[in-house]
Amino acid sequence: MEAAQQMLHKELQRIGATDIIVSSNIPVRKDGMFYTDWMSRKIDDPGVAVYFSRRNKQSVICCDQYRTIWENVYAIAKTLENLRAIDRWGVSDFLDKAITGFTAIPESIVLFHKPWYEVLQVKQTATENEIVQAYRQQAKIHHPDVGGSSAEFNKITAAYKEGLNYIKERKN
Repeated sequence: MEAAQQMLHKELQRIGATDIIVSSNIPVRKDGMFYTDWMSRKIDDPGVAVYFSRRNKQSVICCDQYRTIWENVYAIAKTLENLRAIDRWGVSDFLDKAITGFTAIPESIVLFHKPWYEVLQVKQTATENEIVQAYRQQAKIHHPDVGGSSAEFNKITAAYKEGLNYIKERKN
């Protein structure tokens, strides 16, 4: 787990990344690294986002494919390692092109947002199934892969998670 973090930071150094922030839902040490005992825990959202600057451009690369933080950290490190390898072989400026699509969060973030149920266009008393169906319907429209806006897709994803948390809390 510690090796995964070290590998990630080495790969980021190798591509010339600066202003590095590794973000997740677990506590970090004073040096910004994760506590290794937390990295192996199975938590609700083990996703990891790595924000950085490279050649005066802000980027972010994320992974939430795996069940633990350390696996997602390792996957990002291996992805960077392999992008560097392709770049080294002179295929093109592949590394630059690959991370161009990953843009960091803009500095001006809207602080006011609609309640989750308004974003998903459901009643506040919606069931879990209604929330899931509404999210899927919205995702078909707003996902960046189908020409939608990343900002709008992130908004409905956040609303979806908030709605599911609301259901969970309501059950307790």
